[in-house]
Amino acid sequence: MTKRLMAIAGIAVLIVGATVFALGHGLQGQGHGKGERRHGPGPEMVDHMAKALGLTADQTTQIKAIFESVRAGEEARHAKLDELHQQLEAATANGQFDETKVREIANQQAQLMSDQMVEHMRMKSKAYSLLTPEQRTKADEMHKGGGPYRKHGPPPRSE
Repeated sequence: MTKRLMAIAGIAVLIVGATVFALGHGLQGQGHGKGERRHGPGPEMVDHMAKALGLTADQTTQIKAIFESVRAGEEARHAKLDELHQQLEAATANGQFDETKVREIANQQAQLMSDQMVEHMRMKSKAYSLLTPEQRTKADEMHKGGGPYRKHGPPPRSE
């Protein structure tokens, strides 16, 4: 059971790491439409996982489908987070501070972030279920070493 949890955590590191990396770099104007942002792990992340874990073409296709299935929800969630951030900026502009309003916005943001974490863990679990025992072992090893990014760097960005 502990090994399974560690493997699931390894996949989570891959997915969450890719998402954080993608969000950190904005992915604006990089083949996704000018000013458009893609949320959630993209095809390059799956390609990186495929190489690192030795996924079959069928596994790669299935994992891409899993990631794609959550993309619309991710985009809607990030749009709402952006909107809440703007509300927070407006609520605290020019030194004003209404603690009730700020807490309300913060709680909404926290709920969206919680939903995002749950969705990522669900996605990770679905992807993990497609791995062979050998691939799960490799994912576990990658997790023990801090994930693939520490050893191999982030997945390449497609231009």
